Amino acid sequence: MRFLRKSLDSDSRDLITSAGMAFALRGAGAVLAFGFNVAIGRVFGAEGTGLFFTALAMVVILSAISRLGLDNAMLRLIAASAAIPDWARVNGVFRIGMRSATLASLVLAAALLGLAAPLSERLFDTPELTRPMQLMSLGIVTFSLMMLLSESLKGLSRIPQAMLVSGVLWPLFGILLVWPLAQAFGPDGASLTYVGATGAAALCGWLMWRHLRNDTPADTAVAPELWSSARPLWAMAIITTGLLPWAPILLLGIWGSASETGLLGVSTRVANLVAFFLVAVNNVLAPRFAALYQMDETARIRQLARRFALLTALAASPLLLVLIFAGDVVLALFGPEFTDGTTILAILAVGQAFNAATGSVGVLLMMTGNERAVRNGALLAAAIVLVASVVLIPTLGAIGAAIAAAGAVIAMNLFSVFMVRRKLGFLVIPWIR
Repeated sequence: MRFLRKSLDSDSRDLITSAGMAFALRGAGAVLAFGFNVAIGRVFGAEGTGLFFTALAMVVILSAISRLGLDNAMLRLIAASAAIPDWARVNGVFRIGMRSATLASLVLAAALLGLAAPLSERLFDTPELTRPMQLMSLGIVTFSLMMLLSESLKGLSRIPQAMLVSGVLWPLFGILLVWPLAQAFGPDGASLTYVGATGAAALCGWLMWRHLRNDTPADTAVAPELWSSARPLWAMAIITTGLLPWAPILLLGIWGSASETGLLGVSTRVANLVAFFLVAVNNVLAPRFAALYQMDETARIRQLARRFALLTALAASPLLLVLIFAGDVVLALFGPEFTDGTTILAILAVGQAFNAATGSVGVLLMMTGNERAVRNGALLAAAIVLVASVVLIPTLGAIGAAIAAAGAVIAMNLFSVFMVRRKLGFLVIPWIR
C-alpha cells in the first residue's frame, strides 16, 4: 500500500474513482452472469448445459471472426479522435466498422445455420446439438453488434454505458427470459434466451450511441488507418476471445461427453470471475492509454500501468482462494452434479489469477500501436491451447482441457509482459523494478 500512497495524484484518484465505478458495474454484471449460468445449470442440467455451451462456443468463435479485429481498432481510433476532438473521424470509424461487422456476421450466421446438422452429426457425433446450434446462429450477429457498440462507447469515455451494454444488460435480460422461454420451448429455450438477451443489449447500446453522437458528417477517409490497425488485431481477437476460452470446450465436445462439457463450461465462467476487476480496470485504462500515447506521455502510462497491476492482483486474491478451497460449495449452486468440477475450477482459477496479476498488458500494447506484438502472443497461446488440448483431452478429459486453457493464458501474459518491457521500456509488474 506504500506504493499506492506515494504515487497517487489527482488524475490517479480520478482514474481510481472511475475504476471503482467500473468495478461496481462489473461486479453487478458478474453477479448477474453468475445468476444466468446458475439458471442454465438448474433448468437444463449438466447434459443440457453442455449442449448450450458447445453451441455457444461455436457462436463466440464465429463472432470473433466476424468482428474482423475491429473491437480494439475502433476503440483506439474513436478515443484518439474524440480527444482532439474530430467528430468526422469518430463517425467515420463507427460507420465503417459497424457496417463491415454486420455484413460479416450475417454471412457466418447463415453458414452456421446451414451447417449445423452435419457438424452436430459428423463432427460432434451428437445429433441433438443441431437444434441449439441452429437457433443460436443469430447470436453471432447480436453478440458482435453488442460488443462493437460497447467498444465504441468506451472510445467516447462513456465507461458506465459501455459496461452496461456488454456486462450488465445481457445477463439481466437472460435471467428474465430463461424461465419463460424454457417453459415454452424446452431445451431450445437456452439458445433463444442467449439470442434475445444479447439482441436486447445491442439495441440499448445503439440507442445510447445515437444519444451521444455528434451529427458531423462521417469522414470515411479514415478507412485505411482503421483496417491497418484492425488487420493484426483480427487474429489476436479470434484467439483471445474465441479460441483460448472456447476451443477447449469445443474440443471436449468432440472427444468427451455433453456432461463433461457442461462441467468445463460452468467452471470456465466461474473462474473468469477472478479477473473481473482486471476487465473493469481495462475499460477505464484503454481510452486513457490511447489518449496519453497520442500526447507522448510514456512516463505517465508506465505509472498508471504499474499501479493498476497491483490493484488487480490484490483484488483477485480473495476470490482465487475461495475457488481453490471452497470450489465445491460454489459449484453446488448449479446443481449437485456440477460438484465433480472442483479440480477443473481450481486449475482455471489459477490461470485467471495470473492474468490479473500481470495487469493490463494486452490493452497497453494495443493502445500504444503495438498490435502485432499482441497478435504474436495470441498466436503462441493458440498453439499451446490447441496442442495441449489434442494431447491432454483424450486421456484426461475436462481436466486436460482446463490445463490447456490455463497454460495458454499464462503463456500469453508472460509474452505480453516481455513485449511491454521491450517496446515501451518498463515492466508492468509493480513489485519488480
